[in-house]
Formats: sequence, C-alpha cells, structure tokens
Amino acid sequence: MKIIVAGSLCLISLIATCALFGWLESSVNLIEGLKTLFMPGATTVLFTPFLVLFILLCLGVFAFGSLSAVGIGAVANGIIMRNCDIDIAPLFNRTTAFISAFLISVVIFFSMEQNAGFLLSRPLNHPASPAIVLAGLAGINAALDLMVASFIVGKLSKPRTASAATTG
Repeated sequence: MKIIVAGSLCLISLIATCALFGWLESSVNLIEGLKTLFMPGATTVLFTPFLVLFILLCLGVFAFGSLSAVGIGAVANGIIMRNCDIDIAPLFNRTTAFISAFLISVVIFFSMEQNAGFLLSRPLNHPASPAIVLAGLAGINAALDLMVASFIVGKLSKPRTASAATTG
C-alpha cells in the first residue's frame, strides 16, 4: 500500500509538471530576454518591472499549480491510509520523494530532447538554456512538491506508536 501511495504521488507530480511545463519555459524565455532591455539603444527599460512581475507570475503558476495538484493527492492518500490503519516511516517518505523527483527530472529531460507532445503549452521559441537546466528546475520543483506531500501524508496517516517507532 505504501508503494501505491508513493507511486500515485509521483504520477500526480509528473502529470502536473508536464501539464504546466510551458509556464516554466515561458518564464525562462522571459528571463533570457531581460538582457536585451539593457542593450544600447533599447528604449523599453521603463517596462522592466512589469516584465519581472510577469516572470514571477509564470513561475508562480508553475510552482503552485503543481503543488496544489500534489497536495490534493496527498490529502486523499493520507485519508485512505488513515482509514486502512497504515503508518509510514518518515524516512520512507523522504527517500521516495527524492527518488521520484530524480525520475521526474530524467523524464522531463528526455521528453524535451524528443520534443514530446505531452509537455503541454510549450512556447514556439524554446529557451537557449540547456535542457538539463530546465529539467533540473522541474526536478527541484517536484522534490519540493513531493516533500510537502510526504509531510501531509505523514500527518494524515495513522500516527506511529512508541513501540512501532523503536522496532522499525
């Protein structure tokens, strides 16, 4: 049951990351375009604060959109585990969160290299940053999401007793 919970949270995080990946690429495109505002002859420096706010909005949609999807899945899994009287060790939660985040970043990297269709709403002009950087950012976001999810599942599942904590 523990593996099913970890796998479902990993799958939810992967789906949310793929669905919102276009927001990450758009924000990286905007960040790369910031340097053109300060070149000689650029007259649009006045609009730089709006561009920075739009970059923050794009990054916020990517980060909080996937966090909310994984959080909803974590609440559902935690309630199911509480009803089934299953407890999870915090070490298991953290380990599966980091392994899943690594796997998600690998999937995103190879999907970017192949220009996979399940990476939704990607901009027509892809960023000049290497694919490994974007996959790493997606992996870091997935790690944060899965750590929050493991915390939620740990709090909602059956509390560990003192005898269960000492025996393993």
